[in-house]
Amino acid sequence: MERLQQVAQRRAKVTEGTVDPMSPYFGRMVLEEEGRKREILIGRSTFLDSKTGVRIVDWRDAPVSRVYYRYEEGDDYDEIFGDREVEGEVLLRRNLSITAGKLRRIGTPQGTFRRSRDDLWSRIADQATKLSGGQGVAMRPESHHRPGELGIGDDDLREDKHLSEITALIDPRQFDLISQPTSGLAVIQGGAGSGKTTIGLHRLAYLAFQDSQRFRSDQMLVIVFNDALVRYISRVLPALGVEEVPVQTFQLWAEQQRRRHIPRLSARYVEDTPTHVIRLKKHPAMLRAIDRYVADLSERAESEILSESKRGEGGDRVARVWGGTAAEPLGVRLEVLSQWLQDRDGDAQHVALGTRHAVARICTRWTTRTRDVVTAWADLVTDRNRLAGAFKRWAPDALTDKEIEWAHSWCSRHSTAVLMAYEEALEESDDTQTRSVGVDGVDNDEPAELDREDDALLLRIFQALRGPLSGRRGPLQYEHMFIDEAQDMSPVELAVVLDTATEQQSVTLAGDIAQKLHLDNGFSDWRHVLQELKLDHIEIEPLKLSYRSTHEILEFATDVLGPLRNEVSGEATRYGAPVELFQFGGSGEAVGFLSEALRSLVSSEPLSSIAVISRYPEQADVYYKGLRHGEVPNLRRIAEQDFPFRPGVDVTDVRQVKGLEFDYVVIVECNSSAFPVDDESRHLLHIAATRAAHQLWVFSTGSPSLL
Repeated sequence: MERLQQVAQRRAKVTEGTVDPMSPYFGRMVLEEEGRKREILIGRSTFLDSKTGVRIVDWRDAPVSRVYYRYEEGDDYDEIFGDREVEGEVLLRRNLSITAGKLRRIGTPQGTFRRSRDDLWSRIADQATKLSGGQGVAMRPESHHRPGELGIGDDDLREDKHLSEITALIDPRQFDLISQPTSGLAVIQGGAGSGKTTIGLHRLAYLAFQDSQRFRSDQMLVIVFNDALVRYISRVLPALGVEEVPVQTFQLWAEQQRRRHIPRLSARYVEDTPTHVIRLKKHPAMLRAIDRYVADLSERAESEILSESKRGEGGDRVARVWGGTAAEPLGVRLEVLSQWLQDRDGDAQHVALGTRHAVARICTRWTTRTRDVVTAWADLVTDRNRLAGAFKRWAPDALTDKEIEWAHSWCSRHSTAVLMAYEEALEESDDTQTRSVGVDGVDNDEPAELDREDDALLLRIFQALRGPLSGRRGPLQYEHMFIDEAQDMSPVELAVVLDTATEQQSVTLAGDIAQKLHLDNGFSDWRHVLQELKLDHIEIEPLKLSYRSTHEILEFATDVLGPLRNEVSGEATRYGAPVELFQFGGSGEAVGFLSEALRSLVSSEPLSSIAVISRYPEQADVYYKGLRHGEVPNLRRIAEQDFPFRPGVDVTDVRQVKGLEFDYVVIVECNSSAFPVDDESRHLLHIAATRAAHQLWVFSTGSPSLL
């Protein structure tokens, strides 16, 4: 992903619709059709000059660009261009990198060649695997690695992350996902470094180019896992020709929507919600519980309406109107019936006056009930029998009876306080509101606090009771949404977001079960979750190639997963330095050794990005202080996902680095106490290891982790 940022910095300077003379194209083909040869250049904008014969076509637009992404040199192709079928052969195919008006890299089937700073061309290590059978034709790094030394020692590779053109390197499988039809769900599944985020962002740019009226920036949404990715992707998207697309974490998006739709509700959150409460509120069984709760209300409202309509003349007309909206949320059905009853020139005039008034009163009463989302939420999470029944029926092994009892007790205390505060806020204006203050002047009223997980529940109940969330000019609807790291969102959260997609359901989901950071979110596997969301017809084909990490790093990270590894393991595209384990007697010794290695690396490779990753923030604090005393240059302590995305050394904990990429990674304190043999440790160690692109070190003080 770091390479995307470098591309972004160059592309952001290019005016849309023009060709950048400093980097005019990134691909070159020579095609032969019916004995006629023609040269095609692939770039970010279209430029056709009949006088010179120069043809640069936009990768997102021209049908001929499909040939570049789908076929290799020497392949015969058969494509539909407009309304005609075209057959031919790809005589030559090259991916290129041109910066500052100078050709820097040429990718060919025979290998990749790069120009060094002194204008000498050399062949570098290239693809290490093939998807076809037989022994892998792997090429080892041509630079020699010395054990115990951090750094690949290859000047060209170090420059690669600044020069590579991501759009040029998209493979056929990735392009197929990018160019999926504009309607329907595209699921991108693959291991770390397989290009999931790259595909999702390019797909968004592709759709925006294909239909700029439909896929406007304010009609699209990108949901990512953390604030670091928000900043990162916000920089990258404009470089892909898409400006001002909202990029948010689900947590912030849900909070904003909840405040907009339920404005007087508490804005404070509990900081230490118990694990069993989180598991209960995020579990997909809560989706079923919400549906059942709303269905119960609908049945009661329907019983009253139909019972009253039978008492007077024309009641069958009332029943017919009510039945005609059976597929709509309860609040919408009540509104439709109320408006029909009030239409003086409509069919309702054939209903007895007394019946009309009686049914209208029922509609008014139940409409008030459907608008009270907070009471519905409190009813649901404080009803022990309903909760226990839902989990017994739909998830009998998810929570024990004791855990449900504990969660119910917590919910009863907190939701009751929230509901009371909400009702007071509705009744009292800010001017008349009074608070209880003790003799010492301290506020006696504890502020009501929500669990973070309540935002999704409240919004889902709103949708089930009242219909779509509201936008500025009608229902809140997105023509396309890209949800990255979807495996760390709960099915309840996914349901809320997906419900804001338009009828065409243009959605891209990307994720990897092996990189789950939250094990208590109810996301067990893709097929189960898609089934819960009524999307079980989608076929999921994982990406098989991993472009970020070397074979050695990927092998280590896969072994760490043990029984949790994906059914289809990723294959690295290159070999590199071996993963090395260093054992020390204590943290002080480890810091001393690492300080020397990092000083040397920063001196020899000033453009490199390095991450020192621990399991816990407290461990990161210790190493940061030690490395600072060791005078390691360009040292930063990252505690709030505030990555600057610049060369240097970032010291952080594993929960900060999700979705990011570094040239070098050092995992510290990889001890049996920090990484015991459990599922959470396996996922976290896998995430930390797969942040590394070129080299990985693992430090242990004391007893090494058995993983």
